[in-house]
Amino acid sequence: MSEPFPDFSLTSDFITSDPIQRLFSYWLSRRGQRHVPLRTDIDPGDIRDLLPNIVMVDIEAPFRVRYRLVGTKVVDFNRLDFTGRYLDELRWDVDGRYTRAYRLLAEARQPTFGIDAWPLAGSMTGRSEVVMLPLSTDGERVDRCLSMEDFMFSEHEMSHHRPG
Repeated sequence: MSEPFPDFSLTSDFITSDPIQRLFSYWLSRRGQRHVPLRTDIDPGDIRDLLPNIVMVDIEAPFRVRYRLVGTKVVDFNRLDFTGRYLDELRWDVDGRYTRAYRLLAEARQPTFGIDAWPLAGSMTGRSEVVMLPLSTDGERVDRCLSMEDFMFSEHEMSHHRPG
């Protein structure tokens, strides 16, 4: 990839992932009439099949992002369990794109959406669609985030990995 992906957005127009749309719909149903659902409104049992792709984040004051829980599929794809680590300790936010996304989420109190990609072996590229959903423990301040990454690969790219 020669050009960086754009910053995260408050619109989901470009999201094609059915699991992300399902998580977003679930978040909306749990929000009710409030701006943001409480953390206690989210029941992991309701989204059991999505849990391997889920990331839970604490947004601390002063502003700092800590990964509270990282799903097994996210760990597998990153080859790193970064549960308990801070975003600013990890190498992948060099341009500050994720920091800006979490700030936008916390300030706007709205979901943010994004796309990532990374080089794989040969000319293949990995791709993921991402949603970040704000949560609150006190009903006011956004201090948590429920995120999901849906890792996608084209059929052409996946056929190169299949035994022949």
